[in-house]
Amino acid sequence: MTERVATAALWRGRGRRAWEAARWIVIGGLFFAALALGWIGFDLNTRALGHPGSFLDNLYRSLQLFIIHSGDVPPPVPWQLEVARFLAPAVAAGATLSAIAALLGEQLAALRIRFYSNHVVVCGLGRLGSLLARTFRDAGYNVVGIESDPQSPAIARCREDGIVVLVGDGTDPEMLRKARAHRARYLFAVAGDDGRNSDIAIGAGKLADGRRGSPLTCFVHVIDDRLNDVLRQVGLSRRGEGLRIEYFNVAELGAPTLLADYPAFDDQGDTPLGPPHIVVVGLGEMGTKLVVHAARRWRSIPAARGKRLRITAVDRQADARVALLNERHPRLADVCDLRPCRMDLDSGEFERADFLFGRRGKSDVTGVYVCVGEDAVGLKAALHLRHRLGDRNVPTVVRTTQEEGVAALLGGEGRGTFGNLSVFGLLNLVCRPDVLLAGQNELLARAIHADYVSHRRREGQSVETNPSMVDWAQLPESLKESNRKQAADISRKLESIGCEIVPMTDWDAEPLVLTTDEIEPHAREEHERWRDERKAAGWRYAGARNDERKESPYLVGYEDLPEEIKEIDRAAVRGIPVFLAEIGFAVVRVRRGNDGAPPS
Repeated sequence: MTERVATAALWRGRGRRAWEAARWIVIGGLFFAALALGWIGFDLNTRALGHPGSFLDNLYRSLQLFIIHSGDVPPPVPWQLEVARFLAPAVAAGATLSAIAALLGEQLAALRIRFYSNHVVVCGLGRLGSLLARTFRDAGYNVVGIESDPQSPAIARCREDGIVVLVGDGTDPEMLRKARAHRARYLFAVAGDDGRNSDIAIGAGKLADGRRGSPLTCFVHVIDDRLNDVLRQVGLSRRGEGLRIEYFNVAELGAPTLLADYPAFDDQGDTPLGPPHIVVVGLGEMGTKLVVHAARRWRSIPAARGKRLRITAVDRQADARVALLNERHPRLADVCDLRPCRMDLDSGEFERADFLFGRRGKSDVTGVYVCVGEDAVGLKAALHLRHRLGDRNVPTVVRTTQEEGVAALLGGEGRGTFGNLSVFGLLNLVCRPDVLLAGQNELLARAIHADYVSHRRREGQSVETNPSMVDWAQLPESLKESNRKQAADISRKLESIGCEIVPMTDWDAEPLVLTTDEIEPHAREEHERWRDERKAAGWRYAGARNDERKESPYLVGYEDLPEEIKEIDRAAVRGIPVFLAEIGFAVVRVRRGNDGAPPS
């Protein structure tokens, strides 16, 4: 969707929801307006003819207007009666159609789906799925939900919001076909357990096989964070024209979003309270991801080189979980002074909260992040630590997962503040299109485009001379999709030269440097892919570039290209290990040449 289309769809969606909420009020108001105008009209007519009717006579004749009867009277016909003769049957017809729509809602919804394309399908309407469906509905997309439990209260709520809901099993290919998943733009598999979500993606892949144009992007929710890391690696290696799979985990998305909204330090590595010292309460999925993302951000700050970020981790299994973090991320200890503090949140130790203070009883804590499982427990812990820190005014953030309950007292629409205490509604703030749609393939595509713009800028080009040199948000959808296809082809290129994509564990490792012999064949392939793509879009060869007429001098074979254009394709291949490093993956050699030596 272009920005203009998305905005128009957003207003259409809001208008439809407003009409759904006010429909019967409007119909009722028009009914009484037609009735009153009819009564006044009949009263004026009978008085003008010299034999005025009674109140009940006029009322009876006015009611008959709704069945197109008794509106024909001798002149003079007052304007009130003229209006009522047309308004009354129109109101009756509208009420009848609305009642039929309410009675046959599911059947009519099925008919609506037949005309859907580029829509969003959400399989599983639990808390996450319902919020996803409403969020994308609010963003202007047509949304189809699939829910296996016919008694789920989410079905009625989603339908009230204008979301088409089908009751059935999302792993059933026929149900996916009924939702027109093969014509959708995005599909979210959030039906509960990881196995079920994977089965939905497999079914969607079969339907999307052979699909032309942009592929169906399937977002698969993975609860197990270790499995998520493995599947993200698999997703990068998956090839297929019709389907693009993005594996995601709420905590993995939530940690960088939380740090972006409530930063632990600024771009220079400072805080208003001094050198950063953050406290993370709860080392579950969210807490550990928060530590890792804070460390990575700290490592990227030039002013912080040679300094370690101080983090105090409070958890009942703090020692074991910190040890596991250090095992998974060998360079973490070089970046962070991560101190475990093992204690239960219901213990006297936590009540004293000595971990907040130094030997002299003074605190140098600059931020507190509470990430525990239960919202009420987390809010209680955050309020207690806020009290113990006194008037130091340390920013305190508590992660919540529920939309209702205790968290709603402070959270509002996903966030809220109480003095220096802030609530981070995890699902509300993660289930945003700008967060969810920025999957690893999308991030790779953005990195490829940013690298292209950087190279062209160094050559002295600008937006005036090269319209492609705009930010990603302003890039035409056709060029975005071209970058996405280039990103999706990365794993095939690497596999052909004996390389593999693996999760990055050594943050200090330099990205693999590809050889000239490895780069050149794929640069040729990249040009051929670009040329075929342009020709399919209606471009033709010409001596000079003209974007408006879709003309380019580069729609020729690779060997006929100018050297500087060949270098653009080489740079795209050369930069692959760097692009992957930006999303947490590394390229390693796993196969040697036939003579036992590394590929030359």
